[in-house]
Amino acid sequence: MTPCPKVEISLHTILCIRQIYPPTTFTRRRAHGVPVYQSRHPTVRSYISQVIASVGKEINEGRLKRMTVVIKSVLTGLPVERMIFDIGYLSGLDGRKDIGLTGAPNADELGLMLRGFLIKLSSLDGQLLDNNEECTFAIIIETNDDLAPSSNTTEDTGPWVPALVKDTLRPSQKEDAECPEKHEPLLSVKAIETGVIDVCLSSPT
Repeated sequence: MTPCPKVEISLHTILCIRQIYPPTTFTRRRAHGVPVYQSRHPTVRSYISQVIASVGKEINEGRLKRMTVVIKSVLTGLPVERMIFDIGYLSGLDGRKDIGLTGAPNADELGLMLRGFLIKLSSLDGQLLDNNEECTFAIIIETNDDLAPSSNTTEDTGPWVPALVKDTLRPSQKEDAECPEKHEPLLSVKAIETGVIDVCLSSPT
C-alpha cells in the first residue's frame, strides 16, 4: 500500500492548521474517521497533486529518503518551521510488491495506524506556537542516492529544482552563513510501520 494518499491528506491539513492559507479556503473532510482538511483553491490542489505524483515515482523506485514541508516567513524568506516525512523501505524485495510478510499489519490494523497518524497530525497545532506572520511554503525532497529525482528528465528542468541552501536542514558548506549548522530539536509526531514502506513524521519543537 502506497503512503501517497496519506501524505496528500497530510499536506492539505498542514497548510490549514499552520495557517498558510485562510481557513475559509479549506473544507472539512473525513479520512479513516478523522476530520481532516482539503484546500478548495484549484491552484493549490493542482500543485499538491503534482507533488504527490512526482513523490510517488520516487517511492515506487525506493529512492525517496525524506520529504520536508518548509514553512517560511514571507517577510524574511527564512524558515520558521518544518514538517519532516522520513521514509524507510524493506530491503531485498527487488521490485516485488505482492509478497506476504510475517508480522506485517493487515488491512484493519493498517487502517487503525492511519487513523492514529491523522489524529496526531490534527492535534499537532496545539503543540506548536501560532504563526503570527504571513507565511508561504516549499516542499523539499532528498533521495537515497543524493542524485536528481528520477521524475526530472535531461530535456527540461523537470518538476524539481535544487533547494535553497537556507531551506535545508544541513548546510552544503559550513561557511555558508545562510544555513545553520544544526537544526532545531525534533518532535516525533507519529510513525507508521507497514513492513514494506515506513513513514515517520517529525516537527521541530
